[in-house]
Amino acid sequence: MALIDWHSHVWQPEHFEPSQGEELTTRTGASLDAGPSVHGPAVAETADKFVVIAMCWRRLGVHVTNDYVADYVRGFGGRAVGIASVDPADEDAPKELERAVRELGLKGVKLSPTYAGFDPLCPEAWRVYETANRLGIVIYWHMGAAYAIQSTFENGNPIRLDPIAREFPKMRQVICHIGQPHTAETVLLMRKHDQVFADLSARFHRPWQLYNAIMLAMEYKVTDRLLFGSDFPVRPSLKAAEEFRGINEAWGEGVHLPRIPADLIEEIIMNRPFELVWPDGV
Repeated sequence: MALIDWHSHVWQPEHFEPSQGEELTTRTGASLDAGPSVHGPAVAETADKFVVIAMCWRRLGVHVTNDYVADYVRGFGGRAVGIASVDPADEDAPKELERAVRELGLKGVKLSPTYAGFDPLCPEAWRVYETANRLGIVIYWHMGAAYAIQSTFENGNPIRLDPIAREFPKMRQVICHIGQPHTAETVLLMRKHDQVFADLSARFHRPWQLYNAIMLAMEYKVTDRLLFGSDFPVRPSLKAAEEFRGINEAWGEGVHLPRIPADLIEEIIMNRPFELVWPDGV
């Protein structure tokens, strides 16, 4: 049993154009000061293992580079996994992804149709999926809601990933934030495709949304593919775990709702090993 934080970020102000940095801090409350010295106490020194995710949203002026993430996770050995990010609109996106995996040692790729503003079924994106499938890596998806004014909600429904899951049945995929607000669609996709997972990052401070998503996942019997994540710097790992453990009491006294079983909460936090997504090891 180990606490694995499946979703965290390391970044510094220079990774954001000024207007986008201001929008991030104003609209989400997340800090731009989330470099190694801050991530360490919040995640690396408290979680047994953790994932750090790069971001490449060129249209918004956000670029937490693959090299930056690779340099950071390298110092933790097998305790840390780095996830690359590329922009499908870049002509050399497949080549950069190959470099990030083969030369930098990153173990997956983060894509966001919502933030990067692309149709997930466009030919440019399909080249990235083919590369990811050939490399045997996982795709992390940011679908659904986003903070940025120029994000594209029309690209974000997780149902749009169904053709990709059908075409690449062996390629594992993680839908971040359980695809909120499209949590039902994410659960249906998980029920249909065994290679699809969802992380619960940045949901613990929205308990009603999280509660309903987990109840639906229980009904569809896919809770074994729900992953714990903090989305640091949104939350430190232990704070996110504390909020998750308190979800049944979030409504206050006098409210009687079906409870999420405490053993299920502990299973999600403490029993989701890396081997679920990387069966051959990291």
